[in-house]
Amino acid sequence: MTNEEQNANPTPAPEVSASQPPATPAAKPAGPAAAPAAPATPVASVPVAAAAVQPAKPSVAIGSQRDPADKSLSPSAPKAVQAAVANPIKLSDQSVEEIKVEEVHIKSNAGLSEDVDAEIEAALGDISMDDVVSVAATSAKEIESGTRVKAPITKIHEDNVFVKLEGQLEGVATLHHFKEAPSEGDLVELIVRSRNSEDGLYELAVPGAAIGASDWEDLNEGDVVEATVTGTNTGGLEASIGALRGFIPASQVSRFRVEDFSPYVGKKLTCVAVEVKPEKRRLVLSHRAVLDRENEEKRVELLKELEAGQIREGVVTKLMDFGAFCDLGGVEGLIHISKLSWSRIKHPSEAVKEGEGVRVKVESIDAEANRISLSLRDTMDHPWQNVSDDYSVDDIIQGKVTRIADFGAFVQLMPGVEGLCHISELSYKRVAKVSSVISEGQDLEVKILSIDKESQKISLSHKACLTPPPKKADGKPAVAEVDEPARDLAVPSRSEPLKGGNDRKSGGESIGLKW
Repeated sequence: MTNEEQNANPTPAPEVSASQPPATPAAKPAGPAAAPAAPATPVASVPVAAAAVQPAKPSVAIGSQRDPADKSLSPSAPKAVQAAVANPIKLSDQSVEEIKVEEVHIKSNAGLSEDVDAEIEAALGDISMDDVVSVAATSAKEIESGTRVKAPITKIHEDNVFVKLEGQLEGVATLHHFKEAPSEGDLVELIVRSRNSEDGLYELAVPGAAIGASDWEDLNEGDVVEATVTGTNTGGLEASIGALRGFIPASQVSRFRVEDFSPYVGKKLTCVAVEVKPEKRRLVLSHRAVLDRENEEKRVELLKELEAGQIREGVVTKLMDFGAFCDLGGVEGLIHISKLSWSRIKHPSEAVKEGEGVRVKVESIDAEANRISLSLRDTMDHPWQNVSDDYSVDDIIQGKVTRIADFGAFVQLMPGVEGLCHISELSYKRVAKVSSVISEGQDLEVKILSIDKESQKISLSHKACLTPPPKKADGKPAVAEVDEPARDLAVPSRSEPLKGGNDRKSGGESIGLKW
């Protein structure tokens, strides 16, 4: 057998028992170069022991050793795939090559189609994305409790009034807290009390509206509550709020002094809790604070529309020696005593009374000093307008002496119209002092001597209404002068000698002068 035949059909290696140790390969010779190979020796001449020491190395095949033509070992396809292959879906008679797939054109950065972008633009309208982002940022902000907000009413359902706050925030208030029934779309002013995290709504309160309180935990200083007056004492009113007992001092019952508290018993008053101390069981209320708050709101609104020259309706609130105060519905003005009547009066009580409704004219407004001047007499007809129609020269009328002067007496003919009766026209006798003949408040019959409408002056004479005295032969009156005390001297008399003159020393003699 040749070497080629041996290589083609190698002799199988002898089987090695499991108990026998494997053969150790021969060590490679050390050195830089391997020794030259020995000449080939025929296999037949190699003993069996030598073959066991150096067995032939089997050839190693890389990759799968199965026959690709053998389909028995191939994995089976899933049942769903097998069913789809067995029953193919017939789309149409149109071939697959003819089916056109619509191309999707991408426009937005977010990867949305043109149709979606068009819908977004239609929904936004003129609103820019910056505005949308700012609204979203505003919606994330919380509104602090106690903040006053003005918001439009979006919906009214039963006793709930819903309003739109900043951004996407919404709030709800109680309908019966409003003084006047609101409507959808109205802009109202409210106070934020708290936020309900469950439904995301802010609980709002109407300014000045009373809240319900049944325990000390529900009440804080500054809250507006509705108290029922249960009794009175010398210091004020006793009130109750649910199970809580409170007290309203006399100075906090009204804006003006109250003498009788009995009309308040049993009534419900809207008050402000000015002092709340649960540990001392002390609750002090103020009804005046609510009235002042309402009055201040009215005052601000009234000052905006109040102008000089307007005619207003008012109520007299207080009388002083110098005039009367009048409430115009939130703003108080002063009617000076000279502006109360066309006639002369000594006290405002002669013209008006407290609580009386009057019609006044606004004369001037000083907003910085908070002063308003009013006039009552300017709303009445001026008495001198028709004085020529009511009186004529030589008329004899009855008047009242209003004032006495050294030169005569003023006589009132009608309210606002006075005339002067000179001292020479009081009597046919010689009168030294007016008060010795007549007195203030006396009714006096006089005759009109002249009327000056432009200067508003009327000359009167009481002497012309008297019977003239008889005359003597020489034409002089036969009556003596009136018996009256002497006139007061212009210079009072003195018992001491007058100072000054030539009968005293000049002082020059001390230096040798003789004057």
